[in-house]
Amino acid sequence: MKRYIITSLLSLICALSFAATERVFVQTDRSAYLCGDRVWCSLFCVDQSGSLSKQSAIVYMELVSTEGTEVEAKIALFDGRGAGEFVIPADTPTGNYRLMAYTSLEGGEQSMMGSRLISVYNPWSRARVKNGVVTGVKAEPVIQQDSREGISLQVKEKVRRGEKFNLFLRGAESDLSVSVYYENQLSQLPNGTLSDFLGGFPVSEEAGGPAEYDGEIIRGTVINAGSDGMAILSSSGSSADIYVSPIGENSSLLFQTDNLYGDRELVCEMINAGDNIRIQLASPFQHPSAGELPALRLDNSQREALSAGIRSVGAQYITDTLVRFLPRREDPFLRPEDMTRFHLDDYTRFPSIQEIVVEILPMVRIRKHYGKKMVELAVNDGASTRKVFMDHILVMMDGVIIPDIDLLLPLDAMIFEDIYIFGGRIVVGPATFNGAINFVSKKNYVTALDFPSSVCVVDYKGVRYPVAYLGETLSGEDSRQLLYWNPSLLHKEDDRIVLTAPGYPGRFYVVAEGLSSDGKPVRAVTHFDVE
Repeated sequence: MKRYIITSLLSLICALSFAATERVFVQTDRSAYLCGDRVWCSLFCVDQSGSLSKQSAIVYMELVSTEGTEVEAKIALFDGRGAGEFVIPADTPTGNYRLMAYTSLEGGEQSMMGSRLISVYNPWSRARVKNGVVTGVKAEPVIQQDSREGISLQVKEKVRRGEKFNLFLRGAESDLSVSVYYENQLSQLPNGTLSDFLGGFPVSEEAGGPAEYDGEIIRGTVINAGSDGMAILSSSGSSADIYVSPIGENSSLLFQTDNLYGDRELVCEMINAGDNIRIQLASPFQHPSAGELPALRLDNSQREALSAGIRSVGAQYITDTLVRFLPRREDPFLRPEDMTRFHLDDYTRFPSIQEIVVEILPMVRIRKHYGKKMVELAVNDGASTRKVFMDHILVMMDGVIIPDIDLLLPLDAMIFEDIYIFGGRIVVGPATFNGAINFVSKKNYVTALDFPSSVCVVDYKGVRYPVAYLGETLSGEDSRQLLYWNPSLLHKEDDRIVLTAPGYPGRFYVVAEGLSSDGKPVRAVTHFDVE
């Protein structure tokens, strides 16, 4: 089986062509948060005519105040729709912020159009956005008016604490984000609707950056490198994402990825580029200006609402075990199902890699070539009548390419859990390998290897996982302020959502908003009281 990464060709296409522009509309579960809260997001990316875009595969999102960017996140796109979440850091200053989202085609400064205003409260710190907070002035909370535009919501007007009850959604077939949340005295900022956003189209087709059709384009620079080298990028984790880049003009690197999910470490190393080199990877975030932001108003009347928020954050009621992961697109370079797995606990345990190779992996051997140890792998010859040992094997640990097998041999073999072997030819850009072997450790120990100084190892913030919270609860006191969040509910005719009321009284709002199957904006708002 052959797997091709034609990075050079993709890079050339991206460099020479510009696609039409895009704009991104951001929806969140609510508009006021405390530090430590999760911000749940749903994104609509549209082209210059206002239709869902099929171009970009990734959105860059920044939480920005007048003092700069506070949070960065990446969200994957599928035919113009995306979802994810991030946590507001504990040291975030109190103030109003703008949540801005953009693609490489759009550019950060264009993201004001679909941005969202949110308020952040930090009751554990006196830190405030400079000139961004006014005290002693009572704020008028934003009140959502009940409405129905293309869809409708039906729910009981009053429910008891802890009661299970139904929410009915009816109307046009559509793709919706649905949020059910507690209304308090902290929401001060009005936000535009998806209909308002689409009312600003069509927009001009000004040229943007290169399109990221499959995922993030990771850029970098090589210092003290020649012109004939090649860089290989791999990431910690057993999925074995591998990308290659030749050295371009001004010693630049460009890796066309398929989107890497989650936070991990990237390892970038050079082949045939000398020893005295350094690699630097660039950030894709553009840090746009927040523009004008209204001052956040603080008043004693908000004390009770802040106390309720503290109880909700402290209890961490919506844990990772209650989150529903939505489908995501992944195309790893080597899939575990394409490889032969050796689960080491099924065999006699040996203390060294050398013994494992001899006793458990008869198709693998380690030999010296010109004084350097190399891995050889037995593959069938053309007639499939005998095994032939081939050199030039791609050796990895936890998905990271290992340039020298001597880095692995001294390790305690007990840290390894699995070994995956792929016996087919692999083409990685201009490099060809006769197979691959991936040593998978129990706790991603590859990050502890003593790589040479020419290898660049960086902490990487990958694409956020698309998630939903569908209202499941844990036992005990229920202080949730978010009762339900689905960033992409595919509504057909009638939908019934089962909700559980929390353990305290108050007014809750239901907001459903999205696009109908024929591309028209739809929206409905209603409310109920918990007694």
